[in-house]
Amino acid sequence: MASSSKAGARGLLHAPKRHANVLTHRSTSQYAAAAPSHLPSLLWPGPERQSVRLWPSVAADLALDRIAHAISPAGRYERPIREILYEMCTDARVITYRQDVLQDLIDEPELSAALRALLPSLADLVPGGGKGWKGDSPLMVVLERLAELERYVACVDRLCAVLSNASGIRADGLVALRQAMAALAQDSAISALRTELPALNELIAETTSVTIGLNLGAGLQPESVTITSLNRYQFKGARSLLGRLLPSSLGAFGKTPLREVGPVNLRRGSQLFKDLFALLESAAAPLSRALDKYRDINVGPLMALEGDLAYHTGAAALVDRVRAAGIATCRPEITRMDQRLFEVKDLANLALGLQLINGPGGLVPNDVHFADEGRLLILTGPNRGGKTTYCRAIGQAQVLFQGGLFVPGARARISPCDGIWTHFPLPETDKPGAGRLDEEVQRLRKIFDNATAHSLILLNEPLTSTAERGALHIATDIVRALQVLGARVLFVTHLHDLAQAIPDLNAGASADGKVRGLVAEAVEEGDTVRGTFRIVPGKSMGRSYAHEIARQHGLTFDQLNSMLTERTAGPDEAAS
Repeated sequence: MASSSKAGARGLLHAPKRHANVLTHRSTSQYAAAAPSHLPSLLWPGPERQSVRLWPSVAADLALDRIAHAISPAGRYERPIREILYEMCTDARVITYRQDVLQDLIDEPELSAALRALLPSLADLVPGGGKGWKGDSPLMVVLERLAELERYVACVDRLCAVLSNASGIRADGLVALRQAMAALAQDSAISALRTELPALNELIAETTSVTIGLNLGAGLQPESVTITSLNRYQFKGARSLLGRLLPSSLGAFGKTPLREVGPVNLRRGSQLFKDLFALLESAAAPLSRALDKYRDINVGPLMALEGDLAYHTGAAALVDRVRAAGIATCRPEITRMDQRLFEVKDLANLALGLQLINGPGGLVPNDVHFADEGRLLILTGPNRGGKTTYCRAIGQAQVLFQGGLFVPGARARISPCDGIWTHFPLPETDKPGAGRLDEEVQRLRKIFDNATAHSLILLNEPLTSTAERGALHIATDIVRALQVLGARVLFVTHLHDLAQAIPDLNAGASADGKVRGLVAEAVEEGDTVRGTFRIVPGKSMGRSYAHEIARQHGLTFDQLNSMLTERTAGPDEAAS
């Protein structure tokens, strides 16, 4: 964030040096205390930041953009919210700090709504946002600075009032912010500015229009023009027939309707423009001198709160929304990083849940358990059985947890990880001489180059680009290497022989390298198979039920043959 208004500083430093005839001039150093270098952050309790950055490909694999969109108030904060989510905090104290803020906002919905309502006002603090004249008119530059200070004082007072009226605040971040805002609202410079704003605005009100004299020549052709006066009233269009008939009664009324200037500006090179510029410079001088003592007031620290408040109030609103839709959310218990835990009861895929809130169907939650008895999970089961949904849900929950947010589940105990690494299927590569297997192997090797025992690794159907026998050989080597690494791993695979080899893989493996098997449950009902979307411990059934999916889409030989026969037969034959 900028530390000061560029336009405002330009106006204050280059205003004409004449004696002020309004307000008493004071030393600029008198109000130096009104420029705090920072206000308490609701994201980081101190200057140190222990975090790891998610790769863009990981964020895409986990569908995190849908979650960022859902958190974003009014859809305008997606980018900063993505930045916060993708910078995963690894410090348990910071995660707790954020969880406490979110808990207060969930427990105090009126506070959350009031802070969310402040976001547009904070957004309006952007320096130089006014609509001045082209050419940096001195008066317009100073007016922009005055408007900026007015918005700043209003935001300080509103935020101070909102926090002061909230009796249920317990989070350290909100308590510190309330104390800082109370001190800022009582600061000598803010108090003086609050008192003097009416007088400063009177300076503006003194000049509201310019009278221009136009000389006409032969044939009423315009010959010359001059500025005759600066006025304390605004011109208006013709008011009535009587007013048009009696010119002496017109006053500030014109003989014709008032015309809007529109986007056309006076030519900068014209003498009239130069004369008007000089007059405006003269009008700006008293206001510029009056504002000079407030040059140290810096709106930047207050602006910096906008992203923090958008993140937390958006997250609180999302919790309310998903709970109203019947999706459980909970505040995760934080465990040490070296414990490498991920235990969630009834975990749901939040990105999918957001799609289903207003549509048909519902989420099927599942338990997830990475612990000492097995941190490497191999998941098999039928196609369209919920395996990818389960895989994404784990990654999403880890990101939400390390963002200090609640996770979609009944209860949770999670350790921070030092990185999330994913491998999801990609389309065919366009690189000359490179096949899909080459690219898959390179991506898998990159994971091993970066992951540690404290990482979370999510492999979703790797090695589909080669024959099953070759894929099984490579996959077995990868699993053995992952056992040595000791990270939390979910390996979703169509290789049923790999899952059936779990006893052999566990023979002689260390405690950190134990493998457990999971299956996507399916129920056979006569000639059909129905996936339950439940992920349960168990042995691979050795079947993908691809034939059932083909049948559901009308792609078996009998279905295709029947369709083709009906299409080539005449109407009478088909009817018979």
